Amino acid sequence: MSNDYQRQVIDFYALRHDYDNDFTQARALKLVNYLYLQKSQSVLDVGTGFIAVAIAPKVKSVIGVDFTPEMIARAEKKLEALNIENIDLINADIAAIDFAESSFDLITCSLAIALFPDIPQVLAKWYQWLKKGGLIAYRLPKLRL
Repeated sequence: MSNDYQRQVIDFYALRHDYDNDFTQARALKLVNYLYLQKSQSVLDVGTGFIAVAIAPKVKSVIGVDFTPEMIARAEKKLEALNIENIDLINADIAAIDFAESSFDLITCSLAIALFPDIPQVLAKWYQWLKKGGLIAYRLPKLRL
């Protein structure tokens, strides 16, 4: 991801003090309704952390990745307030990091997928990180033309 583009996205979300509102959270959490969660699952959540926080009590472990430091800080506050300990948060560009093959049972992403300049490349990496029978679940924003 280009540094200019990444900086624009980081700056945009850093200035969005209203991001953690009921509407935004409800949009993200709609995806959770479609997931079959099990206590044995290891999950990767890419984006704001809404899904990670919501599903953590229902799964074994969650890794949350976001390249916006402010979003990671907000998620950390939520984890602390809710006393959730099975989530590790990573401040990084998901396109620039790697996990071992077959690391996750589930990979989730609410809306952030639209921000990736090369979505097929990112999805290809995610499929490598999935265990056999694993699932990728993401939500695309509604387009208004």
